Amino acid sequence: MRTEAMLWVCLFSYVTITIFCTAYGEPTPSVARTEYLRRLNEATLRTIESPDGDVVHCVDRAKQPAFDHPLLSDHVLQESPTSIPEGLEDLNAKYLSMLENSNSTARPSTIFGTQLWHSQGRCPEDTVPIRRPSDSDLLDRQHQTRSYRRLNYTASSKRNLSRKLMGNFAVPVHEYAVGQIDHTSIYGTYAIFNAWNPKVQDPEEMSIAQLWLISGSFYGPYLDTVEAGWTVEPDAYKDYNTRFFIYWTNDNYKTSGCRDLHCPGFVHVSRDMLLGGTISPLSKYGGQQFEMQPVAVWKDNVTGNWWLRVGSTNIGYWPARLFKNGLQNKASIAQWGGEITNMFAKGRHTSTQMGSGHFSTEGGGNAAYVRSLQYVDSTYSFVSVPKNFRFAASNPTCYSITPYSTTYSGTSFFFGGPGYNPQCH
Repeated sequence: MRTEAMLWVCLFSYVTITIFCTAYGEPTPSVARTEYLRRLNEATLRTIESPDGDVVHCVDRAKQPAFDHPLLSDHVLQESPTSIPEGLEDLNAKYLSMLENSNSTARPSTIFGTQLWHSQGRCPEDTVPIRRPSDSDLLDRQHQTRSYRRLNYTASSKRNLSRKLMGNFAVPVHEYAVGQIDHTSIYGTYAIFNAWNPKVQDPEEMSIAQLWLISGSFYGPYLDTVEAGWTVEPDAYKDYNTRFFIYWTNDNYKTSGCRDLHCPGFVHVSRDMLLGGTISPLSKYGGQQFEMQPVAVWKDNVTGNWWLRVGSTNIGYWPARLFKNGLQNKASIAQWGGEITNMFAKGRHTSTQMGSGHFSTEGGGNAAYVRSLQYVDSTYSFVSVPKNFRFAASNPTCYSITPYSTTYSGTSFFFGGPGYNPQCH
């Protein structure tokens, strides 16, 4: 039986890895940068400049980076899912009905119908939007790899992690407030997050709200994950915007996988959704709450691929053949919640916020939440996460978690906090 201490081994998120895709080559940073941009431009049918400064390349869907992965050299693009778990369409219909029928002053608003770049146009049919990496993204590979390398974080070792060094570079401590279910067979999950713009103290830190599907071992390179949610990552995106992101790994974040489409793997099919794109508007403390449309990930039981949907839009999928530690068949853990990284830049705990920057106990209108939690069981149906799900905060004087459940929200919890404060050391 899994002990409570072992839960902390499960609390993790992604790390930045090589920006340069294998097929683009990386003999030197300058050559890799030139080759990456050359290939991106060759596959581009249109470019769109977003108000937030992003340059969006509308790339021929058949020439996207996914197919440069050696495991996908003969992959046939799947344009839409061949199977959808029982109950997903009902969940989306219920969500829309609740938005329409709830009290107008209390209901949240949905914000993911558009992204900022949509105000300047849309990508053509049969293309997918890809955000142009900045020059520093492409040239500063070594620094980013160090900055986002993850430490194993446990409750018992928290007191000893004041500031770790790898060479001359600080390695961040990751802290969490998450819910989790352990199950022998999990084939998907569904969650609704309200969206915020937490303050991030150090550009090399990050603040995230996301879901994880996990399989394998937390020891050694034997772990598969797929992940999705929103993030504020100044070092990765060169701004402090709240952005939608995805991630995957098949070796416990050692060398495989990446964020968004920065390496081959995830197959993008939607011309409307920019992975890594800015989302807006955002929730206000004590004011209007804005939700992302429901995020769902599930295994196609015909192809084995893991599909990602936001609202009613199929974004794309992680091909089953990417994985080797269990996700080629199923997941054994589902998690949801918040994460920050702590660089101890001022010789103390970071003031980087999680969620709204306020503790979970402040509740609705003030704290971040994830609600309506569901998972796909062995009958290939979405079912509610039990109310007695496991939950924990790795440093509760800095960030906290408070479960709740209502007829409207189902199984849910508030999470977050301000980071550094008189009780948070």
